[in-house]
Amino acid sequence: MSNSNQHTPGGRGKAIGRRTVLAGMTGALASPLLGNAVMAQARFQPPAALAAKGVITYCATIDNPPRAFYDNQQRPTGFEVELGTEIASRMGLRVNWVQLRFVGLIPALQAQQCDALMQELFIRPERLEIIDMIPFSRTGQRIVTTKASTLQATSLEDLSGRKMAVPNGTTIHNLVKEANAKLKAAGKPEINLVVLPTTTETFQQLATGQIEVLGTTTTAASYYIGLRPNDFRPLGEPFGLIGTGIGLRKGNTELFNPMKQSFDSMVADGTYKRLIEKWNMQGSEL
Repeated sequence: MSNSNQHTPGGRGKAIGRRTVLAGMTGALASPLLGNAVMAQARFQPPAALAAKGVITYCATIDNPPRAFYDNQQRPTGFEVELGTEIASRMGLRVNWVQLRFVGLIPALQAQQCDALMQELFIRPERLEIIDMIPFSRTGQRIVTTKASTLQATSLEDLSGRKMAVPNGTTIHNLVKEANAKLKAAGKPEINLVVLPTTTETFQQLATGQIEVLGTTTTAASYYIGLRPNDFRPLGEPFGLIGTGIGLRKGNTELFNPMKQSFDSMVADGTYKRLIEKWNMQGSEL
């Protein structure tokens, strides 16, 4: 699951794993839930350049179920995919998805490789200095271990000396580094940190016994534990609850305003609530 998680603003990472998928008018991504999931007459006017193309390009990791992931037919699906497709539809646009590693998202947006980031991006003051954001959900952090493990912990510092995996450049990655600094200052063994490209790989390593615990978002934890309740369990309580939002280039009000209006209209007519329920995202809604 996508590094669903959040890199430090300003961290420049090479965009890798690029993949592009166009959601066309016939709507491979169209859901019976969403009556407007394919191209429709614009209710909210996008910038003239996007209107002329008829397409908005979103960058995302698309490795963060149930928010965004590839189905068995290698089509993007999930809460954020349907959310982004519906927002685009209400502006009369189709969607082009570009898949990137998390650390490459903001640099790609700034380089105008995409129009917006449809991703579980944490809304932080330092991030708002470099991009604008439209809030659309909440998330937090969670530690996960195996069902067979007897390990107990109520904080990251309790994992002193343990082997733990995190997705590269994420918030949990930074929090573990901060915990290690505290442990080192206290003369205690640091967490044996394993940094992997994606959340999916952290769960793979946990399942195969290569690590003892992993750090991820509450969304990812709920999803993977739900898939394999006999293999994984949460360790301790969720922490660091924070808002998440769509990312846009700083000052791009021509796109920010119609996207915000589209999202607000989804909240008003109940579409947003139905998406939350469809993807079992209860507790993550605004």
